[in-house]
Amino acid sequence: MRMRRMILLLALVPALLLPSLACDSGEGTDGGLDSGPGRDAATDSGGNGDSGADRDADVGPDGSVDSGPDASADAGPPSDASFDASSDAGLDAGPPPPSLEDRIAALEDPGASAEDLDALIQEVTWAEGWPVTDGTRWLFATRWDDAPASVALVSDVNDWDAARAPATRAASTVHYWVVIDASTFDVPAAGAKYKWHGAPDVFRPSPEAQAYGFDAFGEFAYVAPPTGVAWRERFASFASAHLEDRRAFRALLPAGFAHADAARVLFLHDGQNVFHPDAVWGGWRVDEAVAAAGYEDVVVLTVDNAADRMDAYTHVVDDIGGGATGGRAEDYAGLVFDEALPFFRAHYGLRAGRDDLMIGGSSLGGLVSLYFALTRPAEMRCVIAMSPSLGWGAFAASATGADALVNRWTAHGTVAVYLDSGGGGTCSDGDGDGVQEDSADSDNYCTTTQFRDHLDGLGYTFGTDLAHWWESGAAHNEAAWAARMPDALSSCVAAGWAP
Repeated sequence: MRMRRMILLLALVPALLLPSLACDSGEGTDGGLDSGPGRDAATDSGGNGDSGADRDADVGPDGSVDSGPDASADAGPPSDASFDASSDAGLDAGPPPPSLEDRIAALEDPGASAEDLDALIQEVTWAEGWPVTDGTRWLFATRWDDAPASVALVSDVNDWDAARAPATRAASTVHYWVVIDASTFDVPAAGAKYKWHGAPDVFRPSPEAQAYGFDAFGEFAYVAPPTGVAWRERFASFASAHLEDRRAFRALLPAGFAHADAARVLFLHDGQNVFHPDAVWGGWRVDEAVAAAGYEDVVVLTVDNAADRMDAYTHVVDDIGGGATGGRAEDYAGLVFDEALPFFRAHYGLRAGRDDLMIGGSSLGGLVSLYFALTRPAEMRCVIAMSPSLGWGAFAASATGADALVNRWTAHGTVAVYLDSGGGGTCSDGDGDGVQEDSADSDNYCTTTQFRDHLDGLGYTFGTDLAHWWESGAAHNEAAWAARMPDALSSCVAAGWAP
């Protein structure tokens, strides 16, 4: 069996310090950003629940299995809650939404089951978001299984004093809630952090909170978003009409962002690993990349992966050694373009289309990003494909290679393409299916450079609508992709990604 059909579990080892990336204006023997046909001269050289630390299988080089980010992150309570993208709040138009008093009454209901209150939490998540306020009082709620006997809410607004905000335990026995009068706040709500506290010394982030962040003590929630720094928001357990597994939507919003502000949008897959410092390999650190000068307007939007990741991120069925799998990229496209992006547009007042939208991912996420650029070019200006699994569609012994994107991509398109990889090695097409073969540790180097050359031959222009970066020997992991993200962003800016 040829090497690229072998299933290998890539061992997770401590991340190596990667060299800083420098754009090479010409031919770089150690790898660099291509400026034209003379490139890569040395071709024969050698997401708590958000962390994504438990990863599902993903296809790395040669069909080898690279474990992908945690599919269960932010799974949330079961619910049938959904939204109508035509509404700013994300809910169907109709009667006025429940008041804060209505929410409190539901939590106080002596007959409320755990399922009832899970549904309440999910409803609020996709409506006004936690915590809930009427301008005078603030309602906080959580589900905390196996909580200590005494639970309270601690925050900057009450000097982290558990005695000032003891929680009420709901009839479900696993839900807790607190109401705090704004007149008692020690500091303003905007930017104030909070956690749940269990006596004597347990501090727990609030998974229900819409706005959240990270500091030296880990994850925390915001009472209300800060005004002077960027912040994250999440919407847990989305039920799609296109894919069965639930997943969270997330956003990273720039400092001072307000509804309907003009913004460039960066949409990325594998949301658990995009801007979480506790993600596997440290995550993509996109929050750091867009904190650089020139990206003050950028909104980062993500959709988490789930257990269906290998199916959702691949355009055809293939066999990498364990039987037929994959082929649901069109269903995932329905989730992204018919559900996630419409929700984000309505909720944040974003345009999130064409010139101001960039879509990207790594490995299988890079593959599906390229598939979107091929099948929905009017949606975006630029696509980022880091270490893309471009051998997909040609792994099975019976595959002709016709389904691989290098053979499906037959014309110059309107979407600019950024490609990269680490690894290296000698490339060949030993089985004659028209798709280059990678060794197990090549980080999809051969298929990526083949695709680069193919686009070059179709009339794409380096520095305008095509960019390629090779970081010789770099591994197939989030630390390597994070190191290359600044170059991906600048390449898409050069290609016209603009508000």
